Amino acid sequence: MLGARILGASLLSFTLSAQDPGAGQALYATHCAVCHGAAAEGGSGPDLTSPRWLETVTDGELDRVIRDGKSGAAMPAFPSLAPAQRLALVRHLRALSAQAVQPVTGLAAPPVRVPPSRLLDAAGETGNWLMYGRDYGNQRFSSLAQINRDNVANLVPVWTFQTGVPDGLQATPLVVDGVIYLSTSWNHVFAIDARTGAELWRYRRRLPEKLTYCCGPVNRGVAIWNGTLYLATLDAHLTALDARTGRVRWDVEMGKVEDNLSATGPPLVVGDMVIVGIAGGDYPSRCFIDAYDAASGKRLWRFYTVPAPGEPGAETWSGDAWQRGGAATWMSGAYDPELNLVFWGAGNPYPDYDGDARPGDNLYSNSLLALDARTGKRKWHYQFTPGDVWDYDGVNESVFADLELDGRVVKALLHADRNGHLYALERATGKLLYAKPFVRVTWAKGFDANGRPIVDPSKIPTPEGVEVCPGAAGGKEWNASAYYPRNGLLFLPVIENCAMFFNHGVEAKRRGLPPGPSGFRYLPGQAYGKVMAVRAATGDKVWEVRTRTPMGGGMLATAGGLVFTGDAEGNFLAYDAETGAQLWSFQTGSGLRAAPVAFTVDGKQYIAVASGMAGAVGGYTGAGAPWMKNYRTGNTLYVFALFEPGASSRFHGGARR
Repeated sequence: MLGARILGASLLSFTLSAQDPGAGQALYATHCAVCHGAAAEGGSGPDLTSPRWLETVTDGELDRVIRDGKSGAAMPAFPSLAPAQRLALVRHLRALSAQAVQPVTGLAAPPVRVPPSRLLDAAGETGNWLMYGRDYGNQRFSSLAQINRDNVANLVPVWTFQTGVPDGLQATPLVVDGVIYLSTSWNHVFAIDARTGAELWRYRRRLPEKLTYCCGPVNRGVAIWNGTLYLATLDAHLTALDARTGRVRWDVEMGKVEDNLSATGPPLVVGDMVIVGIAGGDYPSRCFIDAYDAASGKRLWRFYTVPAPGEPGAETWSGDAWQRGGAATWMSGAYDPELNLVFWGAGNPYPDYDGDARPGDNLYSNSLLALDARTGKRKWHYQFTPGDVWDYDGVNESVFADLELDGRVVKALLHADRNGHLYALERATGKLLYAKPFVRVTWAKGFDANGRPIVDPSKIPTPEGVEVCPGAAGGKEWNASAYYPRNGLLFLPVIENCAMFFNHGVEAKRRGLPPGPSGFRYLPGQAYGKVMAVRAATGDKVWEVRTRTPMGGGMLATAGGLVFTGDAEGNFLAYDAETGAQLWSFQTGSGLRAAPVAFTVDGKQYIAVASGMAGAVGGYTGAGAPWMKNYRTGNTLYVFALFEPGASSRFHGGARR
């Protein structure tokens, strides 16, 4: 739409001339900016600065849209505007387009169509990468084998794309029919030609000044359905973008920033629905999982991860703690089409570290939820860390695997939790198949017959502080694992760390102790990382490679017998999937938090990864983490292919502007 009437707004009291350079700006600010943003680059309404779009409409057509509105859209009519005022608006829009940041290539993204049938077969689309985890089971396995353990040493960068956006780059890009869709911090989205690295279009969200978010203004990826991309935003909106042009199709508010809500995770498209989580559990909030109609943005269902009084699980909260209990759902989920179940993880309860402020298990925090995809109703849940007081969350990805156990094949999911245990659960019922530590664990002594962890009471945070393993970074952060179905191995980016945990909350106040911050302090010089392969059927370690720094990058497994990942020092690495031998590395210049993808263009295989560290892995910053000196540089998408004669002369940085 071209604009929206502000309720109660009246025409400007002075006479405007079409020749007055300030006339169009004043009218635009009064009538249009509320939907289209101050610079007309998009808000709840579409971007009006696109030269490709403006080339398709005449001044007369723009004038008629302003006067009469647009049938079938939210664009209202402005019949009270005089012809000279409408002309001033048209000229202002033309001027904004001339001043706006635009691609230099003159290219356009090709028509895109990714219906639900393509998403169901996403693992079979070897040339594309259609969703965050590659497929609904988050296996991140590519059956491409042109790049393999025998020739990976010849892998070279063929182009790079610098986003120009600060504060890190954590997204898994989508690759759809020769176009790469990449989101960045601060809710920018780029469409990039996968052959050349040329920018096709760019979307930038106009964010409000007031925002509340944890751990950086990051975004971890978009989703696609038919010809529409979906972006969850820092101001807790879900925005639908035209995949060919980047223009806004619709925009809905999921929650309010005043309620400490935001969104950073990739949505998940299931059928004709977009399912998305929310962030905010590090502040007083009540979080949820939402489903929206993909075509219209109408909300279809909502599941609150903190139940209200009278709802199942409410008895695990005391008093009114449920109203601000957190349990954010800030990553993406998984989907089993046979069971029609969506699996989604929920994070820590609020406040962190102080169980005395919220006695009980605090459902459904730190839990995996299995929800009916059609209704959002809970079928089962499994809680990894009841009443969490170490900020272990529970949002890490669920990875589907068919496991042979006791002579039968079990449709399972694997979850490597921040609390240091690898879990295998039966997808249909939530039955615990096993739970095994993959790092040093001291907070729990084991599990009871019902699969509940047995907490060591001496590891509960106190005002004086207690040492607990793993630390608040967890044994594994949100960074994605990968599963190799041909050999049954799960590959994990691991963090070995311990920390001192402090609680200056309810009990400290009761004892009259001096006030102090609740939280944690890492033990300097003790943290390191591991790249680990685990036998999915048993949870037993097959191999591991120790790394100097905590592992912060995600994983990719390929049929070429390779595992790709990146570390906090900026190294992009390839390992032999069977043995763990390092076969190749490339220094990207900035730490890696994102996961790589594999795709083909014109029959040739490529590997892509986003490089750009914001903050640190699990909070490891400052003098204790010297490798972080480059953490504000980079923010670059690298694309690699096998070296060919003459290929080095074609290496270039993709055009950003």
